[in-house]
Amino acid sequence: MRIYPCTLEAYRDLIAVSLGRKPPDVWLKNAAYLNVYTGQVERGHIYVSGNRIAYVGDKEFAVSPNTQIIELEQRQIVVPGYIEPHAHPCQMYNPFTWGVSQLRQGSVLSINDNLSLLMLLGERAISFIEELDQISSHMFLWWCNFDQVQAGDRDLLKTWLAHPLVIQGGEITEWFQLLQGDEELLERLHLLKRACLRVEGHLPGVSYEKISGIAAAGIGADHESLNTDDVLKRLRLGLYASLRYSSIRPDLPDILAGLAGDPRFNLSRVMLTSDGPSPHFTEEHSIPAMIKLCMEAGLSAAEAYRLATLNPATYYGLDEDLGGIAPGRLASFNVLDSLNEPAPLHVMQQGTWRIWDREDMQPADEAAVASWLHSYFPPPRVPAELVPGQVREQGSTGIELVNDVITKPYEFIAGEPLEAEESFMTLLDSKGKWTLHTRIKGFASGVTALASTYSASGDTLLIGRSEKGICDILQELNKRGDGILAYFINGEKLHIPLPLGGIMSAGNMEEISESLGLFAHRMKEHGYRFRDPAYTLLFLTASHLPNIRMSAKGLYLVKNGHVIASPVRLDTR
Repeated sequence: MRIYPCTLEAYRDLIAVSLGRKPPDVWLKNAAYLNVYTGQVERGHIYVSGNRIAYVGDKEFAVSPNTQIIELEQRQIVVPGYIEPHAHPCQMYNPFTWGVSQLRQGSVLSINDNLSLLMLLGERAISFIEELDQISSHMFLWWCNFDQVQAGDRDLLKTWLAHPLVIQGGEITEWFQLLQGDEELLERLHLLKRACLRVEGHLPGVSYEKISGIAAAGIGADHESLNTDDVLKRLRLGLYASLRYSSIRPDLPDILAGLAGDPRFNLSRVMLTSDGPSPHFTEEHSIPAMIKLCMEAGLSAAEAYRLATLNPATYYGLDEDLGGIAPGRLASFNVLDSLNEPAPLHVMQQGTWRIWDREDMQPADEAAVASWLHSYFPPPRVPAELVPGQVREQGSTGIELVNDVITKPYEFIAGEPLEAEESFMTLLDSKGKWTLHTRIKGFASGVTALASTYSASGDTLLIGRSEKGICDILQELNKRGDGILAYFINGEKLHIPLPLGGIMSAGNMEEISESLGLFAHRMKEHGYRFRDPAYTLLFLTASHLPNIRMSAKGLYLVKNGHVIASPVRLDTR
């Protein structure tokens, strides 16, 4: 009983109900349920005491007038609540909105990245996750980022490691520094292992030998398998493998085709994750959608559902609380129309029906939630303006897109007119103190200008076919407020407001999903060749992906850290 310990009184009641000595609070009468421990569909009575399951079996116990009696239809079936083992809750949606969306899809718990909260809130991030835990019906647990925070800030790291809502460290993106003997990173990782926390890797395309070294350091799982060989590599070295189905890596169907029926793949050490999809992909890449893909690929129903229930619960040491329909577990489960349709009809969360007939039973006060969110995430940006003379190329090396997020350097002739696939690109410091200028190739030729405060670094990204266009769109962004603003060659303008910290919407998932879907559609109409333009904007300033990036460090090569061009201070011009 690790997540939500019982009070002595609740513990006493739980045992009394399990023995038939006290009436239950809820009785699911003769319900069909998936027993993930045996792999069988069974039928029996499910009794709930408070927020936990007290009994599952054939006996009929006495009830009271206060007992809620539920008789499901014969075809309907109860399955454990789903677990999202690797979530990024600030991907234009905010954490509260993420939780609402997850619960509707039957995911009762998610394990979440704290990096955006650290960047935006610093020490206040702890109070935010505590308050979120109180107001959200979805259960949030967190991982503590330890390789991206300021190197000297050990006290903040220790505070997170000691917090009861934190159960993991990671995801470690700077693993190459660890293997090169970085002492600070090694000591931080040692702190996590001494705290008995799991640590997750971020290991795309990494060799068997290097993963071996990382496994020796105590990394227990990874979600970056690109194919079945990658999955097997991780399993052979003792890691759990999370199979990803994300908006930028939709590899799951191909991976499943390769592992279904192959005895080398121990499915008890495999999980499913959407890895922080963009808003307009949250339904298509949900846990129910992934379970369905698993069954369509030939996995049995029990195998498919375990990947999203028992397996992540076991990996995180939460199987006393979640992962199955059994006595002592939290009463957090889904009612489906059939095993073939994993999207839930009803969702019980800790003994309370939160979703019934796919409708929220206790919808949040949206105005109150928005006010609370705004109190934590005011606009961080100091508005600044540029004139065309300040938008000057630095050097002759630009960034070419290989796919949504992978880049490579290319050479251009400074001062020469743009080619058809080129645009100017500027990174403007969020505090208005510096700029960095280059070109980008392969973005979207029909986008005349674009401004985005949605970036991994928190700075403002400006892309345009002319220096004046960059200056004009920045001026309009300052008037409209933080978010993404795009000008298209046909004269259309599109603005996505992201008022929370410059990276998140205050609206519900449906609103932000519709906006992002329209943005992606327009981008593709105007020359964007990949799947998810939001991730392109996010990761142009990320330090953990190849090959060339922009940040306060400058325009630099990721592999060796070589700085090609340094930021230019605005106040020195």
